[in-house]
Amino acid sequence: MMRFLFFSLLFLVSVSSTASNKTIVIAGDNWCPINCGADDEDKGFMIDVATEALALSGYQVKYEEIPWTRAVGLARKGKINAIVGAFRGDAPDFHFPNMALLNISPSSLFVKKESTWQYQTVRSFNGIRLGAIKGYDYGDKLNNYIQSVLASDESSIVQIYGNDAVSRSIQFLLRDRIDVFVETGPVFWHQAKQMGISEQVKPAGNVSEPEPCFIAFSPSLENSEALTLALDKGIISLKQQGRIKQIAKKYGLPIDSL
Repeated sequence: MMRFLFFSLLFLVSVSSTASNKTIVIAGDNWCPINCGADDEDKGFMIDVATEALALSGYQVKYEEIPWTRAVGLARKGKINAIVGAFRGDAPDFHFPNMALLNISPSSLFVKKESTWQYQTVRSFNGIRLGAIKGYDYGDKLNNYIQSVLASDESSIVQIYGNDAVSRSIQFLLRDRIDVFVETGPVFWHQAKQMGISEQVKPAGNVSEPEPCFIAFSPSLENSEALTLALDKGIISLKQQGRIKQIAKKYGLPIDSL
């Protein structure tokens, strides 16, 4: 009897371990509609796509809402499987799928409606207080500008951190604590609509052209390469079915960004 219980316990442990290996933890800060709140019914475009795509290979996605720099750090240490809404510059050591989920500019600029400021070159930022989110990749040109300014005149760059960084940055803009806010277009306009302030703000140019945006996998976990392949395979299948465009439409994302 004891021998039977022993082998039954081993079987249960084995099954549990196998099941846990099929649960993939993906994390990021609230960047809706790309990835939204972990407790929201609609968790965001990339989370919905990843959930359906990885399910085709037998994986289950668990999404966690974590401040961006912490999510990157946890994934780099292998504590979670992946980060969501990543440009290659965010985590160049990570495993990136071949299939990007979106093509969007990481450095669109926004101002208050009455502002006359318009981006032309990096020199346009002279005398301007720029709001940015700590740890985000904005493309080489703006990244280099931010780093050089932080090294000499921190007052010209206002960095926000946390799950509510986008909404807080927009509030800073409306309260004149910053003059310009840099964010990706779909995320900015989604949040502005949620806050009911869309008519109070306007676009003011882009520092860089659209770039591919991904779910990127930990450089420290053995199954990361297999997961990137599974995600690619699933995305191809969903695209063939027209499913990705359906999910994009649900979140109001432009089809030409896919």
